[in-house]
Amino acid sequence: MTAAPGGPQPISTRYGLAYDIPADWTNDYRSIAGWSNEDDRASFGAIGHFGEGYCSENDGAQLAISGAAGSRDLDLLAVASKEIRAVEWIFDDDAGTLPTVEYAEPVWFEVAGRPAVRLSAHVTDIPQVSECDPEAALFDIVATPGYASAETMVLMVEIHEGIDGAYDVGVADEIIGTLRPT
Repeated sequence: MTAAPGGPQPISTRYGLAYDIPADWTNDYRSIAGWSNEDDRASFGAIGHFGEGYCSENDGAQLAISGAAGSRDLDLLAVASKEIRAVEWIFDDDAGTLPTVEYAEPVWFEVAGRPAVRLSAHVTDIPQVSECDPEAALFDIVATPGYASAETMVLMVEIHEGIDGAYDVGVADEIIGTLRPT
């Protein structure tokens, strides 16, 4: 998929669905990104990101990221619920200090006539391990049936708040609204 100069950039996933990121984001569709600790792991491919290098302490830090993953589970709500709960350990300080997480009710909608569910978490009181850590973040998960490679495709969008240059959290709505079959 190609993009018009200055327009949204499409990212095709291996699950038969695509989504668009804003023109000023980096389209890193061949990359994998994620988080892990001793007990848990979350990884996503078909990556888009924004604001990389904004923090001198960690040149890999970024202000926003999107990505896709697959699941063999057909229960969309169960898949989305499992993925959204990752914010509890993604934003902790590895010493037991947890952030405050406010979960929104599930929002059901359709992608090309097929069911999809969106779960959102607003994460605040994030432990400040480094100067790169945001004060708050919005973390969205969408689960919808896949067309290839997995029964369910998961789209993740994370937007940091409280940092100069951060994107408006409304960009998550824009990205999710572009989800479509390839």
